[in-house]
Amino acid sequence: MNKTRYRELDALRGLAVIMVVLFHFTMGKNQAELGFKLGTTGVDLFFIISGFVILLSLKYVNKSGQFVINRISRLYPTYWASVSLTFLVMLLHGFYSLNLSKVSIVEYLGNMTMIQFYLKIPYLDDSYWTMIIELLFYGFMLILFHFKLLKHINKIGILLTFFIVLIIHFHFENIWVKRLFYYIPLLQFWPLFFSGILFYQIINKYTDLTKYYCVIILCLLSQISLYDYSGYSKKFIDFWEYSMMLIFYFSLFTLFVNRKLKFIINKPSLFLGKISFALYLIHQTISTEYIIPILSNKLNLNFWISSAIALVCSIALATGITFFIEVPYSKKMKNILYGTMYKRL
Repeated sequence: MNKTRYRELDALRGLAVIMVVLFHFTMGKNQAELGFKLGTTGVDLFFIISGFVILLSLKYVNKSGQFVINRISRLYPTYWASVSLTFLVMLLHGFYSLNLSKVSIVEYLGNMTMIQFYLKIPYLDDSYWTMIIELLFYGFMLILFHFKLLKHINKIGILLTFFIVLIIHFHFENIWVKRLFYYIPLLQFWPLFFSGILFYQIINKYTDLTKYYCVIILCLLSQISLYDYSGYSKKFIDFWEYSMMLIFYFSLFTLFVNRKLKFIINKPSLFLGKISFALYLIHQTISTEYIIPILSNKLNLNFWISSAIALVCSIALATGITFFIEVPYSKKMKNILYGTMYKRL
Protein backbone atom coordinates (compact mmCIF):
# COMPACT_ATOMS: atom_id res chain seq x y z
CA MET A 1 0.00 0.00 0.00
CA ASN A 2 1.43 3.37 -1.03
CA LYS A 3 1.33 5.96 1.67
CA THR A 4 -0.16 9.36 0.94
CA ARG A 5 2.55 12.02 0.72
CA TYR A 6 1.67 15.65 1.20
CA ARG A 7 4.52 17.75 -0.13
CA GLU A 8 3.06 20.83 1.54
CA LEU A 9 3.81 19.19 4.90
CA ASP A 10 7.44 18.72 3.92
CA ALA A 11 7.63 22.39 2.95
CA LEU A 12 6.00 23.40 6.25
CA ARG A 13 8.58 21.32 8.13
CA GLY A 14 11.27 23.18 6.22
CA LEU A 15 9.72 26.51 7.21
CA ALA A 16 9.42 25.48 10.85
CA VAL A 17 12.98 24.23 11.19
CA ILE A 18 14.63 27.24 9.53
CA MET A 19 12.61 29.52 11.83
CA VAL A 20 13.82 27.63 14.88
CA VAL A 21 17.43 27.62 13.68
CA LEU A 22 17.50 31.37 13.00
CA PHE A 23 15.80 32.02 16.33
CA HIS A 24 18.49 30.10 18.20
CA PHE A 25 21.29 31.81 16.27
CA THR A 26 19.97 35.26 17.24
CA MET A 27 18.64 34.40 20.70
CA GLY A 28 19.73 36.97 23.26
CA LYS A 29 21.19 39.25 20.58
CA ASN A 30 19.98 42.52 19.09
CA GLN A 31 19.45 40.79 15.75
CA ALA A 32 16.53 38.88 17.28
CA GLU A 33 14.47 42.07 17.08
CA LEU A 34 14.60 41.91 13.28
CA GLY A 35 11.88 39.29 13.51
CA PHE A 36 13.98 36.22 14.19
CA LYS A 37 12.63 36.02 17.75
CA LEU A 38 9.31 34.91 16.26
CA GLY A 39 11.04 31.66 15.35
CA THR A 40 10.54 30.52 18.93
CA THR A 41 7.06 29.48 17.77
CA GLY A 42 8.45 27.14 15.12
CA VAL A 43 7.91 24.26 17.54
CA ASP A 44 4.21 25.15 17.65
CA LEU A 45 4.04 24.57 13.91
CA PHE A 46 5.85 21.25 14.36
CA PHE A 47 3.23 20.19 16.91
CA ILE A 48 0.36 20.93 14.51
CA ILE A 49 2.15 18.91 11.84
CA SER A 50 2.59 16.02 14.29
CA GLY A 51 -1.12 16.03 15.07
CA PHE A 52 -1.91 15.81 11.38
CA VAL A 53 0.64 13.08 10.66
CA ILE A 54 -0.38 10.83 13.57
CA LEU A 55 -3.67 9.80 11.98
CA LEU A 56 -1.92 9.37 8.66
CA SER A 57 0.54 7.02 10.36
CA LEU A 58 -2.14 5.05 12.22
CA LYS A 59 -4.02 4.60 8.96
CA TYR A 60 -1.38 2.14 7.76
CA VAL A 61 -1.01 -0.05 10.84
CA ASN A 62 -3.18 -2.88 12.15
CA LYS A 63 -1.56 -3.51 15.51
CA SER A 64 -0.15 -1.39 18.32
CA GLY A 65 3.23 -3.07 17.92
CA GLN A 66 3.48 -1.89 14.33
CA PHE A 67 2.93 1.70 15.36
CA VAL A 68 5.56 1.46 18.11
CA ILE A 69 8.10 -0.04 15.71
CA ASN A 70 7.38 2.60 13.08
CA ARG A 71 7.89 5.42 15.58
CA ILE A 72 11.03 3.93 17.14
CA SER A 73 12.67 3.27 13.78
CA ARG A 74 11.70 6.73 12.54
CA LEU A 75 13.01 8.65 15.54
CA TYR A 76 15.89 6.87 17.21
CA PRO A 77 18.53 6.37 14.48
CA THR A 78 18.52 10.09 13.67
CA TYR A 79 18.26 11.05 17.32
CA TRP A 80 21.09 8.75 18.41
CA ALA A 81 23.34 10.05 15.63
CA SER A 82 22.61 13.67 16.56
CA VAL A 83 23.17 13.12 20.28
CA SER A 84 26.40 11.22 19.63
CA LEU A 85 27.76 13.87 17.29
CA THR A 86 26.89 16.67 19.73
CA PHE A 87 28.53 14.74 22.57
CA LEU A 88 31.64 14.15 20.45
CA VAL A 89 31.97 17.86 19.65
CA MET A 90 31.54 18.73 23.34
CA LEU A 91 34.12 16.12 24.29
CA LEU A 92 36.66 17.33 21.73
CA HIS A 93 36.17 20.91 22.82
CA GLY A 94 36.61 19.81 26.43
CA PHE A 95 39.95 18.17 25.61
CA TYR A 96 41.05 21.19 23.59
CA SER A 97 40.15 23.66 26.35
CA LEU A 98 41.28 21.31 29.14
CA ASN A 99 37.79 21.52 30.63
CA LEU A 100 35.79 18.30 30.63
CA SER A 101 33.45 19.35 33.41
CA LYS A 102 30.68 20.39 31.00
CA VAL A 103 29.96 16.88 29.73
CA SER A 104 29.80 13.39 31.19
CA ILE A 105 29.08 9.89 29.96
CA VAL A 106 26.04 9.76 32.25
CA GLU A 107 24.54 12.78 30.54
CA TYR A 108 25.30 11.26 27.15
CA LEU A 109 23.67 7.92 27.97
CA GLY A 110 20.73 9.66 29.61
CA ASN A 111 20.17 11.81 26.54
CA MET A 112 20.27 8.73 24.32
CA THR A 113 17.09 7.45 25.99
CA MET A 114 15.04 10.48 24.85
CA ILE A 115 13.36 10.49 28.26
CA GLN A 116 16.08 12.46 30.04
CA PHE A 117 13.39 14.86 31.21
CA TYR A 118 12.06 12.20 33.60
CA LEU A 119 15.56 11.06 34.50
CA LYS A 120 16.36 14.66 35.52
CA ILE A 121 19.40 14.69 33.25
CA PRO A 122 20.33 17.96 31.48
CA TYR A 123 19.82 18.18 27.72
CA LEU A 124 23.03 18.08 25.67
CA ASP A 125 21.14 20.29 23.22
CA ASP A 126 18.26 22.42 24.46
CA SER A 127 16.25 21.58 21.33
CA TYR A 128 15.65 18.11 22.77
CA TRP A 129 12.98 19.47 25.15
CA THR A 130 10.24 18.90 22.58
CA MET A 131 10.99 15.21 22.16
CA ILE A 132 9.33 14.13 25.42
CA ILE A 133 6.22 16.04 24.37
CA GLU A 134 6.16 14.16 21.07
CA LEU A 135 6.67 10.84 22.86
CA LEU A 136 3.80 11.57 25.26
CA PHE A 137 1.57 12.42 22.32
CA TYR A 138 2.47 9.19 20.54
CA GLY A 139 1.83 7.26 23.74
CA PHE A 140 -1.57 8.88 24.23
CA MET A 141 -2.63 8.15 20.65
CA LEU A 142 -1.30 4.59 20.95
CA ILE A 143 -3.56 4.00 23.97
CA LEU A 144 -6.57 5.30 22.05
CA PHE A 145 -5.66 3.13 19.07
CA HIS A 146 -5.08 0.00 21.16
CA PHE A 147 -8.40 0.30 22.95
CA LYS A 148 -10.23 1.25 19.73
CA LEU A 149 -11.10 4.72 21.01
CA LEU A 150 -9.86 6.68 18.00
CA LYS A 151 -13.43 6.93 16.74
CA HIS A 152 -14.07 9.12 19.77
CA ILE A 153 -10.96 11.27 19.31
CA ASN A 154 -12.93 14.46 18.65
CA LYS A 155 -15.04 14.14 21.78
CA ILE A 156 -11.98 13.24 23.83
CA GLY A 157 -10.01 16.10 22.30
CA ILE A 158 -12.69 18.70 23.00
CA LEU A 159 -13.16 17.55 26.59
CA LEU A 160 -9.41 17.51 27.18
CA THR A 161 -9.07 21.00 25.70
CA PHE A 162 -11.78 22.40 27.97
CA PHE A 163 -10.26 20.61 30.96
CA ILE A 164 -6.80 22.04 30.28
CA VAL A 165 -7.99 25.62 29.77
CA LEU A 166 -10.32 25.64 32.77
CA ILE A 167 -7.98 23.99 35.26
CA ILE A 168 -4.96 26.04 34.22
CA HIS A 169 -6.79 29.37 34.44
CA PHE A 170 -8.72 28.71 37.64
CA HIS A 171 -6.53 26.31 39.60
CA PHE A 172 -2.94 26.78 38.40
CA GLU A 173 -1.81 27.97 41.82
CA ASN A 174 -2.68 24.55 43.19
CA ILE A 175 0.55 22.61 43.67
CA TRP A 176 -0.94 19.42 42.20
CA VAL A 177 -2.07 21.24 39.06
CA LYS A 178 1.41 22.71 38.63
CA ARG A 179 2.92 19.26 39.01
CA LEU A 180 0.45 17.81 36.54
CA PHE A 181 1.40 20.31 33.85
CA TYR A 182 5.09 19.97 34.65
CA TYR A 183 5.23 16.18 34.51
CA ILE A 184 2.87 15.91 31.53
CA PRO A 185 4.10 18.78 29.32
CA LEU A 186 1.94 17.53 26.45
CA LEU A 187 -0.97 19.28 28.18
CA GLN A 188 0.64 22.66 27.56
CA PHE A 189 0.40 22.12 23.81
CA TRP A 190 -2.53 19.73 23.41
CA PRO A 191 -4.71 22.21 21.43
CA LEU A 192 -2.01 22.34 18.73
CA PHE A 193 -1.79 18.57 18.35
CA PHE A 194 -5.58 18.30 18.38
CA SER A 195 -5.91 20.97 15.69
CA GLY A 196 -3.61 18.92 13.47
CA ILE A 197 -5.85 15.91 13.99
CA LEU A 198 -8.85 18.00 12.94
CA PHE A 199 -7.09 19.36 9.87
CA TYR A 200 -6.36 15.78 8.83
CA GLN A 201 -10.04 14.95 9.02
CA ILE A 202 -10.93 18.01 6.95
CA ILE A 203 -8.54 17.12 4.14
CA ASN A 204 -10.05 13.64 4.08
CA LYS A 205 -13.48 15.17 3.46
CA TYR A 206 -15.20 14.21 6.69
CA THR A 207 -18.77 15.48 6.78
CA ASP A 208 -20.01 18.70 8.37
CA LEU A 209 -16.80 20.66 7.92
CA THR A 210 -18.29 23.72 9.63
CA LYS A 211 -18.16 21.92 12.97
CA TYR A 212 -14.53 20.98 12.37
CA TYR A 213 -13.56 24.58 11.68
CA CYS A 214 -15.41 25.72 14.79
CA VAL A 215 -13.44 23.25 16.91
CA ILE A 216 -10.22 24.35 15.21
CA ILE A 217 -11.00 27.94 16.20
CA LEU A 218 -11.55 26.64 19.73
CA CYS A 219 -8.09 25.04 19.60
CA LEU A 220 -6.53 28.28 18.35
CA LEU A 221 -8.13 30.40 21.06
CA SER A 222 -7.30 27.80 23.71
CA GLN A 223 -3.62 27.68 22.78
CA ILE A 224 -3.44 31.47 22.69
CA SER A 225 -4.94 31.52 26.18
CA LEU A 226 -2.13 29.18 27.31
CA TYR A 227 0.55 31.71 26.33
CA ASP A 228 1.65 32.20 29.94
CA TYR A 229 1.77 28.47 30.66
CA SER A 230 3.22 26.74 27.59
CA GLY A 231 6.83 26.43 26.54
CA TYR A 232 9.34 29.23 26.24
CA SER A 233 7.63 31.66 23.89
CA LYS A 234 6.69 34.12 26.63
CA LYS A 235 10.39 34.60 27.40
CA PHE A 236 11.06 35.98 23.93
CA ILE A 237 7.85 37.39 22.42
CA ASP A 238 4.76 39.08 23.80
CA PHE A 239 1.18 37.83 23.84
CA TRP A 240 0.17 39.55 20.60
CA GLU A 241 3.21 38.30 18.71
CA TYR A 242 2.48 34.77 19.88
CA SER A 243 -1.17 35.13 18.86
CA MET A 244 -0.21 36.50 15.45
CA MET A 245 2.12 33.58 14.75
CA LEU A 246 -0.47 30.97 15.77
CA ILE A 247 -3.05 32.64 13.54
CA PHE A 248 -0.48 32.55 10.74
CA TYR A 249 0.15 28.82 11.23
CA PHE A 250 -3.54 27.97 11.42
CA SER A 251 -4.10 30.02 8.25
CA LEU A 252 -1.35 28.09 6.46
CA PHE A 253 -2.98 24.81 7.45
CA THR A 254 -6.39 26.06 6.33
CA LEU A 255 -4.88 26.85 2.93
CA PHE A 256 -3.18 23.44 2.93
CA VAL A 257 -6.31 21.37 3.58
CA ASN A 258 -8.10 23.34 0.87
CA ARG A 259 -5.24 22.64 -1.56
CA LYS A 260 -4.23 26.31 -1.75
CA LEU A 261 -0.70 26.02 -0.31
CA LYS A 262 1.16 24.55 -3.25
CA PHE A 263 2.99 27.85 -3.76
CA ILE A 264 5.35 27.01 -0.86
CA ILE A 265 6.49 23.82 -2.59
CA ASN A 266 9.93 24.26 -4.11
CA LYS A 267 13.26 22.45 -4.06
CA PRO A 268 14.78 24.39 -1.13
CA SER A 269 11.68 24.01 1.08
CA LEU A 270 11.33 20.31 0.27
CA PHE A 271 15.03 19.73 0.93
CA LEU A 272 14.83 21.51 4.28
CA GLY A 273 11.73 19.47 5.06
CA LYS A 274 13.60 16.28 4.24
CA ILE A 275 16.44 17.06 6.65
CA SER A 276 14.28 18.95 9.17
CA PHE A 277 14.41 16.37 11.96
CA ALA A 278 18.18 16.05 11.88
CA LEU A 279 18.65 19.80 11.44
CA TYR A 280 16.41 20.51 14.41
CA LEU A 281 18.39 18.11 16.60
CA ILE A 282 21.91 19.03 15.54
CA HIS A 283 21.99 22.79 15.09
CA GLN A 284 21.80 24.50 18.48
CA THR A 285 24.65 23.44 20.76
CA ILE A 286 27.21 22.90 18.02
CA SER A 287 26.45 26.26 16.37
CA THR A 288 25.68 28.57 19.26
CA GLU A 289 28.17 27.16 21.78
CA TYR A 290 31.09 26.46 19.46
CA ILE A 291 30.98 27.49 15.79
CA ILE A 292 29.58 31.03 16.12
CA PRO A 293 31.60 31.98 19.25
CA ILE A 294 34.85 30.66 17.77
CA LEU A 295 34.32 32.46 14.46
CA SER A 296 33.22 35.68 16.15
CA ASN A 297 35.63 35.85 19.06
CA LYS A 298 38.77 34.18 17.75
CA LEU A 299 38.60 34.94 14.02
CA ASN A 300 36.83 38.30 14.47
CA LEU A 301 34.18 37.56 11.84
CA ASN A 302 30.98 39.55 12.14
CA PHE A 303 27.80 37.95 13.42
CA TRP A 304 26.13 37.46 10.05
CA ILE A 305 29.12 35.76 8.44
CA SER A 306 29.60 33.56 11.49
CA SER A 307 25.92 32.64 11.47
CA ALA A 308 25.94 31.92 7.74
CA ILE A 309 28.89 29.55 8.17
CA ALA A 310 27.17 27.90 11.15
CA LEU A 311 24.00 27.48 9.08
CA VAL A 312 25.92 25.86 6.23
CA CYS A 313 27.68 23.54 8.69
CA SER A 314 24.39 22.62 10.38
CA ILE A 315 22.72 21.87 7.06
CA ALA A 316 25.72 19.81 5.95
CA LEU A 317 25.69 17.78 9.18
CA ALA A 318 21.90 17.31 8.99
CA THR A 319 22.17 16.21 5.36
CA GLY A 320 24.79 13.62 6.24
CA ILE A 321 22.75 12.31 9.17
CA THR A 322 19.58 12.16 7.05
CA PHE A 323 21.00 10.35 4.05
CA PHE A 324 23.67 8.19 5.70
CA ILE A 325 21.90 7.37 8.97
CA GLU A 326 18.17 8.12 8.90
CA VAL A 327 17.30 6.78 5.46
CA PRO A 328 19.21 3.46 5.53
CA TYR A 329 19.22 2.63 9.23
CA SER A 330 15.60 3.54 9.94
CA LYS A 331 14.61 0.98 7.36
CA LYS A 332 17.05 -1.60 8.73
CA MET A 333 15.85 -1.08 12.29
CA LYS A 334 12.24 -1.39 11.19
CA ASN A 335 12.94 -4.67 9.38
CA ILE A 336 14.82 -6.07 12.39
CA LEU A 337 12.09 -5.08 14.84
CA TYR A 338 9.34 -6.40 12.57
CA GLY A 339 11.24 -9.67 12.19
CA THR A 340 11.58 -9.98 15.96
CA MET A 341 7.89 -9.22 16.49
CA TYR A 342 6.67 -11.77 13.99
CA LYS A 343 9.03 -14.45 15.27
CA ARG A 344 7.44 -14.07 18.69
CA LEU A 345 4.01 -14.37 17.12
